[in-house]
Amino acid sequence: MPSLRSKAVHLVSDLTTVILNPISDEPSKPPVDGQGVKNTEKEASEEDSGDPDGPDTSSFTAFLISLLSSSDTGSHPVEDLNERHAEMGDAASASEIRENSGKKSLLSREDLRNALYAALPSLVQGRNWLLLYSTWRHGISLSTLYRRSMLCPGYSLLVVGDQKGAVFGGLVEAPLCPTNRKKYQGTNRSFVFTNLSSHPVIYRPTGANHYFTLCSTDSLALGGGGHFALYLDGDLLNGSSSTSETFGNSCLAHSEDFGVKEVELWGFVYASKYDEMVTLCRTEKPGICRW
Repeated sequence: MPSLRSKAVHLVSDLTTVILNPISDEPSKPPVDGQGVKNTEKEASEEDSGDPDGPDTSSFTAFLISLLSSSDTGSHPVEDLNERHAEMGDAASASEIRENSGKKSLLSREDLRNALYAALPSLVQGRNWLLLYSTWRHGISLSTLYRRSMLCPGYSLLVVGDQKGAVFGGLVEAPLCPTNRKKYQGTNRSFVFTNLSSHPVIYRPTGANHYFTLCSTDSLALGGGGHFALYLDGDLLNGSSSTSETFGNSCLAHSEDFGVKEVELWGFVYASKYDEMVTLCRTEKPGICRW
């Protein structure tokens, strides 16, 4: 049964519609693209521009929407708010997918995206997801992956797909800087993941060592201590995965040695910087890394 506040809000909304739009006999339509407040405000401005002599209802409409939103926020637990943030991340990745002529990302599965979002450090939750590198867009090149990781310093998500359909990878920290010495980078916020089982599995650091990410000019590896959790060769054509002391993981792929199908690197940017970063990623010119 609806609350008294809900009834009051609906009553105010109905009265506003009748008073401010007396000649309109069309029922108001809900947003169809799931964009909530932004879509409603857009529709209001479009109606106003079509009838310049009519009343300006945009400010009052925004007030009602704000009132409704504050009521909803107060009645939802933190988990619901996290789900809303996850939808923001999904929208960003979905837009990237649409921009590539229907090419689906390795993160097209919703359950995998949601699991990864929940595992991300709180510092980047709620930011927009931005595709920094993919083998199908930028070519099969470890050097290019390293170079494009410099576009968005901070946490980045490395995603690998093998020839048998498994999707796995890990959280790394960009820029990825190759070195000829066996020097690991990253922090204990790192993790590795796989979708091999019926649900995505996240493996976090065990504390046994600090072998998080190892970058060299001819390979990229995550985890260590006996075996790598994930290893990619310099051609990004073959890789391996085994139990590592760093993450205590099982094999992430279908087999310990696998053929690489696709590789992606995702960054996380503030919504206010998203368009700027998209432009930067599109205009970044190919070249050779110089370290």
